[in-house]
Amino acid sequence: MRISEYAKKDFIAEMLCIADTDWVLGHWYIKVMLNGRSLTDCTAFAGMAQDTLGHTRAMFRYLEEELDLPEHQLEFAREREQLHDMQMLSEPPENWGDFLVSTFLAEIAVWRMLNTFKDSTVDDTKGMVKHFGKELYFHRIGLEGWLKAADEEERDNMREAVVRRAPQVLAWFDSKERSVTDVLLQEGVRSNSVWDARLGFIEDSLGKLTAALGMSDDELTAIMERGLEGDWDPIRRRTAGSAVPETLWEFMIPTDPDTVALRRPLAVSIDDNLDLFDRPEYAEDD
Repeated sequence: MRISEYAKKDFIAEMLCIADTDWVLGHWYIKVMLNGRSLTDCTAFAGMAQDTLGHTRAMFRYLEEELDLPEHQLEFAREREQLHDMQMLSEPPENWGDFLVSTFLAEIAVWRMLNTFKDSTVDDTKGMVKHFGKELYFHRIGLEGWLKAADEEERDNMREAVVRRAPQVLAWFDSKERSVTDVLLQEGVRSNSVWDARLGFIEDSLGKLTAALGMSDDELTAIMERGLEGDWDPIRRRTAGSAVPETLWEFMIPTDPDTVALRRPLAVSIDDNLDLFDRPEYAEDD
């Protein structure tokens, strides 16, 4: 089944919310990899980065085919303000405990959002859920093990981190009202509602974090449901006007001349910035 032109704009935005979040998360793993406490840590982060960035690029290639764009345009032809990444990942971790809580929450959220397409009428999307889900499961298991192994000082850091991080992750799922009116759900492109994914995220994270942090379900739920300040951008699923910071963006897409010179040449110029959403085929009167 093909996606209707009416739903295609929303589908692209939702796929980018997952792909861009994985893109940033993968670079978190790369950045932390050399700070691992053991060789096992380092190799685990390397594997998780490989999986996560592999998922990103697979989704980018799929979307480029859907949009009839040349290869690598979504990776190299956008500005940082156009990314749909989870806002929580724009703030770097302050310590090991913060890193563990942040990545654990992000991994659960990405899986729950991706799983809303599990029985999609779009076969390609359904296949990605099945394949990616196997690898994401092992990411969560590994992070859960690190959470359990934390010492008391690290648990204090995790408790501080969850106060800042959890509301931003829960906000990513947006409101029940938006979920009910979701055109992707109505057309069968999405098989489960985002609101159900939100509830699943809460259930998954509470079950693991209460034991690791020594907090009650009620305490964690109250923390998660604190609202974010500022206007909300429902297309990018983050606060309006916010963007991945310049330093992180430079780490993801280096612009220094030496690095650019070493980059494999692209088949098509990326000098013209992409406009993914104000395209003629998305006009409402078509």
